[in-house]
Order: sequence, then structure tokens, then C-alpha cells
Amino acid sequence: MKTVKKPNISAKDTFQTCISIVKNPDLKARLNACENLITGAETEFETKIATKNIHTIQKEDVVNGNVTAKELVNVYTQRMAKKDVPGRIIYDKLIFAPKLGICPLCSHRLVETLDHYLPKADFPRLATTPINLIPSCYTCNKAKLDNSPSNPEEANLHPYYDNIEDDEWLCARVNQTNPPSISYFVNPPANWTDLLKERVKYHFKSLSINKLYSTQAAVLIRGLSHRLDSIYVKLGAIGVKEYLTEEAKSRYVEDKNSWQTVFYLTVSKNNWFCDGGFKI
Repeated sequence: MKTVKKPNISAKDTFQTCISIVKNPDLKARLNACENLITGAETEFETKIATKNIHTIQKEDVVNGNVTAKELVNVYTQRMAKKDVPGRIIYDKLIFAPKLGICPLCSHRLVETLDHYLPKADFPRLATTPINLIPSCYTCNKAKLDNSPSNPEEANLHPYYDNIEDDEWLCARVNQTNPPSISYFVNPPANWTDLLKERVKYHFKSLSINKLYSTQAAVLIRGLSHRLDSIYVKLGAIGVKEYLTEEAKSRYVEDKNSWQTVFYLTVSKNNWFCDGGFKI
């Protein structure tokens, strides 16, 4: 759920770079003949993602009548993602784009691969198109698999086109369990459109982000327990609340929607947690 600057590399240039090492004359000729269709697919992608109609792009098995989806997918796997091939330079430029190397889809794990926003097997003309390639962690990439949206609400957020960083939308609740636990959820601001609200909720659910953040929060509570207990003995619940509030303020400046920021904001406002509920 982090934005990434949209790549300024065209689908045409990327495709030509990738197929520059194709030696088979017949395959090279057939791939070259797809150039305009690949440029057209890039234009359609740009237009439809801007108008929230990305789900209307049609799947295809054969391109230009004589190039199979598998052949175009191989251009990506063998001539772009593979090491020591011309397209790898572009691959690396895309994969290193996110700030601090953090996956923009979950905002937590490290980027390890490129995810096809629309799966390459079903949309082969977009297999090497940079705006269809999102730097991601393996887990987010695997969670999306070959799924493609069937309606506007099921379109995952796209880091090049969707920006929700300026609004507070991530929330959490304290569960009065032993040990205490935290549950995360989406609380969209009123100024969002109904479609954006549903898309963010879908993104959050489809990538199991609550599970990821809740697990990290459980680890953090264990790590904080001794520190909070020391404060509690000396200053009571008020001291614990002040400490947690300061931690929240510090993190809010950097990222108001990080799981850590929301964790500290939530527990600092919870009287039960501050009054000893944090104890393991």
C-alpha cells in the first residue's frame, strides 16, 4: 500500500531489448510483428486503470494469430527475469525502485521479485510491459497467483497509480486475551469513493495483511512486556500510556499507516492494556 514512481520505460523498448538475443529467425520475425500489439496493450492498460476498468481487458491465448501466450511468457522468463540477459537491466531497475526495498503491496516484507498485476499467462502482451510489473515480496506475489479482477472492486491496489498514503485508513483493536493480541482492519476515510473503499478492503483481505500485522504485533508485545512492566511499577498506567503515546508520535511522522504506528496509537488509547493488560 505504498506508492512507487511509475517507470518511464516503454513497453516497446523493453520488448525489443528482451528479444534482441532471439536467434531463431522464425521466432524473431513473429515476435517483431507483435510490437504494435504490445504497444497497444500498454495504452489500453494505462487507459483502463485510470478509468477503473482494468477488469475489462480481455484474456488471450494467441497474439497476432501465430504467437502463443507461452512464447511471449518465455520472453519475460528467459530474456528479462533471467540473469545475464539484456532485459535483466530493466528488471533490476524495476525491482530496486521501492523505498528501502520494502514491498509496496504489504508495506512490510522485502522486495524479492516482480509481480504481474495482470497475470502474464492470461495477458501475454503485458508480460514484459513495465507498468504491469510491480516489485513485491514472494508472499504477496504468491497470494495473487494468476488471479485477475472480474469487477472493479476486486482490483488490487497498484503502486504506480493508487496513492492512499496521505489519508489515515489503517486501524486496529486490542483483544483482551492472554497474552493480549491486536487485530488490524481497514477504516476508510469519508472522502474516499465507495469503489476505493472496497478496493482497499479487498487488497487487505486478499493479501492476508491482518494476519501479517497481527503476528508482528504479537512479537512486539512480547518484546515490550519487560519495558512496560518496569514503567508500570514506577509510574503506573499513566506512565505506560505516556511512553506508548510518544512512540506513536515518533512513528506517525514517518508513516501514519504503518502497522507499528497504528499499534502504538491503539494500545496507548486502551486503558485495559495500559493498566497491566500488556503483561504476558
